[in-house]
Amino acid sequence: MKLSTRSEYGIRVLVALARAEGDGPRPLAGIAAAEKLPHAYLEQLVADLRRAGLVNATRGQSGGYQLARPAEQISMVDAIRALDGPILEMPCGTPQDLEVCSRPQDCSVHEVFARLHDSLQGTLGATTLAQVAANAGGPPYPISVRRRRAAAAAH
Repeated sequence: MKLSTRSEYGIRVLVALARAEGDGPRPLAGIAAAEKLPHAYLEQLVADLRRAGLVNATRGQSGGYQLARPAEQISMVDAIRALDGPILEMPCGTPQDLEVCSRPQDCSVHEVFARLHDSLQGTLGATTLAQVAANAGGPPYPISVRRRRAAAAAH
């Protein structure tokens, strides 16, 4: 499996938003500059992330993007499917769903591809954006600690 540039850059945007979770919308231009990524390309990617319900956009002077739900509720499989489609196209997949074999009894590679799909689905599905963001450098504490600190400071 090769991770596309779309998925890599899109996940980097999601990680930046997860690390800023609770701080309000983040301008995409700032994320592009900090990550050294092309702003115009990121605009295309966040459109896909919005359609998938992973990010929300806010217009205006203090606008930008933020996660549509907590980082703990967004898995890597959600992100990759939003950006690239199926995590593994089965050679015998159906036109409606490339991840589902249409004829397992006739497919000589069904078992190995089904195991590979299940492994990818399990690993990516069990890995949350919060986990990735917590291991992405920057503050040495996880997002949940940042949230508690922000909530305590607000009271």
